[in-house]
Amino acid sequence: MESLLSSFKQVKVSRGFNYHYYFSPATSGKPTFLLIHGFPSLAIDWYNQITFLKARGYGLVVPDMLGYGGTDKPQEYTKYLHSLLAQDLVDILDHEEVVDAIAVGHDWGSRTNSSLAHLHADRFIGFGFFAVGYTAPNTSINYDELQTRMTQLIGYNPYGYWEFCASPDAAQVISNHIDSFWDLVHAKDTRTWRYNMCPPGAIRVFIESDSRTPRDPALDQLRRIHEKEFTKGGFSAPLNYYKVAISAEELEDSKQVPLENYTVQKPVYLGCTQRDEICVPVIAQTAASRFCPQATVQTFDTGHWVLMDVPDDANAALERWASSIVA
Repeated sequence: MESLLSSFKQVKVSRGFNYHYYFSPATSGKPTFLLIHGFPSLAIDWYNQITFLKARGYGLVVPDMLGYGGTDKPQEYTKYLHSLLAQDLVDILDHEEVVDAIAVGHDWGSRTNSSLAHLHADRFIGFGFFAVGYTAPNTSINYDELQTRMTQLIGYNPYGYWEFCASPDAAQVISNHIDSFWDLVHAKDTRTWRYNMCPPGAIRVFIESDSRTPRDPALDQLRRIHEKEFTKGGFSAPLNYYKVAISAEELEDSKQVPLENYTVQKPVYLGCTQRDEICVPVIAQTAASRFCPQATVQTFDTGHWVLMDVPDDANAALERWASSIVA
């Protein structure tokens, strides 16, 4: 994993922000994967996919997203609107002169990937989503209404923790109780999220009380890098993704997407996570059935961190789908 760090580069995008990203060129005839991480992750979290895809000749562009790792960390949350992040990623592809690209997102990276599908579909062969599926533009449903709708759909509110993550003191609370935070986010027992993240206020109680729970051993290899990078960069910038999620600006930003772009006409891969208590498969499957006519849907018997829990299965599925759309 450490050897990958020497292949990272820097580029200044059109907005003036510096992005830190992994790059490996494709061999002749192979497309390039743009891999987009979420919260609280880094480009290096894709290391299993990077090594697998590189060995098979695929190109790779894997950024530390805005607010993370070696990439700039503006504090104003409106800098993290997903349409703006999508343009940043296109700027990186332009810089590397990438033509044939497949964009794949996980967690909040899937939300940014959806904006790529909304606004830059012509630049991509297809779009892949893990855990979090394709998200159609939302122009009117605020955070309170979203929680109500999700409760009606799955029987409980999976997004109660957003309120804490968007609160002014969240970054400091996390830093003051960092072991509890990582225990919860990387919990070995996936049911932990249902009771300690989903209900409003529960995550704050868990973290501030220094509660502990065993961590998923699949993420042990990343622990030292995560601790180093998030100690250095903090959580204030990464938490802006949640401030955007509950903001009026997010609703307004979605209005720029033409109605005809709500449906993704390119091939879509959806890797659902059966034991994910927040990103419940039915949420992604419902959106895919409505907006993704060329969707390939697969469900993995794992929790949220599918790319590290079952990397061999996820990698094989991703390559199988990619091969089918470029043949």
